[in-house]
Amino acid sequence: MCSNQRASTIGDWTFRISLIIFAFICGFAWYTRTINMWAMKNIGDTFLRKDINTRQIILGSFWRDEREQNVDGRFAVIHFLGDGRIEHPLYCFSIQANNRYLITKATVQRIHRGKRASSDICSWAGHIAECDLDVHALKEFKISTTPNVEDAMLITPELPLREPRHDMVVCMAPMYIYTDWEILVTGIELWLAMGATKIVVPVQSASNATYRILQEYERKGLVIIRTWPKWPIMSDTNPNGLVLSRGIEESHVNCLFFVKPWSDIVVFSDIDDFLLPLDPSTISPGDNLQILKNIFAEHPQAGSLLFEHRDVQFVPPNRQGDQSLTNFNFEFLRSSKNKMNCNVWRMKTRVVVNASRVDSVNMHETGIHRFGYVQTRVPCRQAHFYHLRHSHNTVPSPTPINMSPLADMLNKQWQTRVEGFTGMKDEVLNKTNTEYLEDFDRCMGAINDEHWTMKVSRCLTPHVCFSRLRREVDCVAVASEYEFYRSGKGYFMNPINVRIQKAEVNCESPVPPFTSGNHYFAP
Repeated sequence: MCSNQRASTIGDWTFRISLIIFAFICGFAWYTRTINMWAMKNIGDTFLRKDINTRQIILGSFWRDEREQNVDGRFAVIHFLGDGRIEHPLYCFSIQANNRYLITKATVQRIHRGKRASSDICSWAGHIAECDLDVHALKEFKISTTPNVEDAMLITPELPLREPRHDMVVCMAPMYIYTDWEILVTGIELWLAMGATKIVVPVQSASNATYRILQEYERKGLVIIRTWPKWPIMSDTNPNGLVLSRGIEESHVNCLFFVKPWSDIVVFSDIDDFLLPLDPSTISPGDNLQILKNIFAEHPQAGSLLFEHRDVQFVPPNRQGDQSLTNFNFEFLRSSKNKMNCNVWRMKTRVVVNASRVDSVNMHETGIHRFGYVQTRVPCRQAHFYHLRHSHNTVPSPTPINMSPLADMLNKQWQTRVEGFTGMKDEVLNKTNTEYLEDFDRCMGAINDEHWTMKVSRCLTPHVCFSRLRREVDCVAVASEYEFYRSGKGYFMNPINVRIQKAEVNCESPVPPFTSGNHYFAP
């Protein structure tokens, strides 16, 4: 009985093992006949995930002014563009007196963290990283995405300009396919008349006439031109289409750190936005500076002031005949008879800051404040900006205004100023051409409308739009190339060979290529 049971058990196991071997042989035969390496890869792709790590486009680097420090030491700020949905570790290496590296981890902040959440719509954004360096780091230091010096890239911060102290500086939004030189002259002359002593204008692309006028102002020491090239297209993404409104916020932050060492009050504005007294008929030179000083004195804890802006009924200059700087004047301002009153809903704001009290500026509000200072909203009835947009033929809820005293003041100032434009004052300048911008306007309006559906197809920036009217416009543009540095599993990217050249079709700036790098993987 026992022997029969034992024989039955051995038989069962023999059968099972034979069945397994047979199944293995059949499976192997099926595999060799029907499965290849690509089929296995397709199966494996189900379990793979992408991990491309941090990629930082360096927008600028600056030494922290000692007057902004509440502790001893040497500090520097790296301003970079990166994906706002991930963290961006950054380590700083500076040589000490004993010839060894001091290694510190930078404090990294997204410029609008706490004010706006990151999303996959406008997913790229500006960041600032502050490095605590050795006191002997006078000219340069290294940065890395890891704490290993072998992964570090050398960086040389921009030296502060040798400028006298300025009470009020204006940082303009970057010029992108900008052709309206009359409004440019109006904006510059108005801010100069109202107390600004320096105006910083970032340029990506503009008409020849506009750029030459800026150069004339720069030669007079009134304007500083800053180049603002497009960003490179990477292996899987185009940051130009993923940054809100062509990088106005990033440009403002860059301008802020550029002017911090020699500025007290900094105004951030579009070219067609101006701060004026509530009643422009009482205007006098330097009014803006006095308005701002009074409000800051009234709010000693204010690091920044948020002003509403009111749309103004605007009639552009008469462009029927040939126009030159000599026969240009500001008579067209007399036709602006109304502005929107202060009884309607709150409008978008414009930002003015005490330069030493803030570290970032957003589109219509301030970002990062320092030392406990806060942003302060200024009531419309106390002061506000005037928005002279070319499309504002009428305004809702109008209030009468008299712009004639402003026109008289600017005409008198311009008669003296234009004599210094010796090289071009009598040249016939291009008439402003905005036909090819119509598709961009429709595109921006359509994206705005999409927000009401809670499903947005693209970021709100002109770089995601296409102009169907292809026209050669007499423009110049900022061109550049980029180099990259592989650091650990991350990347740093720097613009090189930045230059002014003839613009592409429709006054567009060219997309910069990568021309050098230290790794076989592109960013």
